[in-house]
Amino acid sequence: NASPKLRPNNKRILIVDDQSFNIDAIIIILKHGVKLKNADICDKALNGLEALTMVIANVERNQYQCCDYDLILMDCNMPFMDGYEACHKIRQFLWEQKIQQPVISAVTGHTEEAYV
Repeated sequence: NASPKLRPNNKRILIVDDQSFNIDAIIIILKHGVKLKNADICDKALNGLEALTMVIANVERNQYQCCDYDLILMDCNMPFMDGYEACHKIRQFLWEQKIQQPVISAVTGHTEEAYV
């Protein structure tokens, strides 16, 4: 039973949302709320399919040894591939490569009628 391959110190954040305004807002929150010093570590994807492609490309660049994303902030409702499916496919891909999983957190503006 091999342990997952660990990430190097190239820590990155992937922000996934189909609204670029929301991505910009998340970066502002990270800068001011958690004092993120360098927003250059944030990559952006506009849908789940693009996020999956970016994760796979990152792992390929790292010769299947690690994934540089420590945190993925994922919108739930997006075109092409929603956040739920993207999360599942990213987790499956990294698990198959025996690569340590990043934290994936849902970020959404979706509200339920009952709570409005």
